[in-house]
Amino acid sequence: MTRVGVAAGCLAAMLVVVTLAMRGDSTTTAATSSPPPSMDGAQLFQRKGCASCHDGPDSTARIDVAPSLTDAPSWAAGREPGVTATDYLAESMLAPSTFISPSFRGPAGPMAGMPDLALSPAEVDALIHYLLGP
Repeated sequence: MTRVGVAAGCLAAMLVVVTLAMRGDSTTTAATSSPPPSMDGAQLFQRKGCASCHDGPDSTARIDVAPSLTDAPSWAAGREPGVTATDYLAESMLAPSTFISPSFRGPAGPMAGMPDLALSPAEVDALIHYLLGP
């Protein structure tokens, strides 16, 4: 196989991995009944920088551009048609450009400012549990 063929094969494999990661897998992104005891969603919300742009259940954003995440149980399930609250929040954390929230107030869409948080499945679960409550 030529170098171009090998490079094309590697690129195709990377695209498949990225596509699958962005689509999410309910076994890795769905919140469990409770996060691991070592994971504190409120602390993670602060530590990962979520509180810089998003209001949280017990915090106010430092800048006013991103959708408020307060009272997520009342709106998350209805935000994206046919998507559960848990799946919507996970998708928003892992692939924010998949669905643009109607309450986003920034100038260029979430990918212009939403960082890749490199969240583990346990961190996603902890953040979802924090946002949706016990």
